[in-house]
Amino acid sequence: MVAMVFRVDRGNRTLRGLIAICQDHAREVIEIFRKVLFMVEDLVKEEGSNVEAKLKEVEVLHRSSLEIKRSMMKELNDAEGLLINREDFFRLIDKLGEIADYTEGLGVIVGEIAENKWGVPEGVKEGLVKTSETTFETLLKLRESLLALGVDSPRALDFAKEVEDRNRAVNGLHRETDLKIITSGAELPLILLLRDTVQFLEDTADRAEEAADLVRILVM
Repeated sequence: MVAMVFRVDRGNRTLRGLIAICQDHAREVIEIFRKVLFMVEDLVKEEGSNVEAKLKEVEVLHRSSLEIKRSMMKELNDAEGLLINREDFFRLIDKLGEIADYTEGLGVIVGEIAENKWGVPEGVKEGLVKTSETTFETLLKLRESLLALGVDSPRALDFAKEVEDRNRAVNGLHRETDLKIITSGAELPLILLLRDTVQFLEDTADRAEEAADLVRILVM
């Protein structure tokens, strides 16, 4: 009986620790994307000289997020047999890692556009910024959902639903902005990079929704 109580208590401590690491990872992802959002704004304002410095910051933050991911994987390996939802945590941390990777990739693309001194076509600027901002809002809702995990389950589910709603908005903005890019009359290399940019934004928001689905599973 004592052994069972100890095992349950240890499992609860492990669960709290894993949730805390997920929350730290989400905060790091938010900071990475915040930098990229600033890069997009600088690009649209034709202040490309600021983009390179911010890209270096993105790369540093991305490396930090990889360290958090490794810590999470170690915790999960050590937790074998203690958690019934261990596999769901594996999937969640992997999804957060994908978001961080997409965000860094997005920063690299924006950096390439700035390095080549290509100006974003006027008809594309607003859509590009709006898509970036809405993707950022999607990630913020995911972070809120993770912060509520293990503390306020109904609130965690509400935020997960808001992630889904924001992602739907990103998908619509992606389609609208992609069409504007195609018909902008810009040089082909710039068109390809801009299309990659909005595609990466949509992919990032999609991964956020998938992570929110995993939050729902963990709540249950």
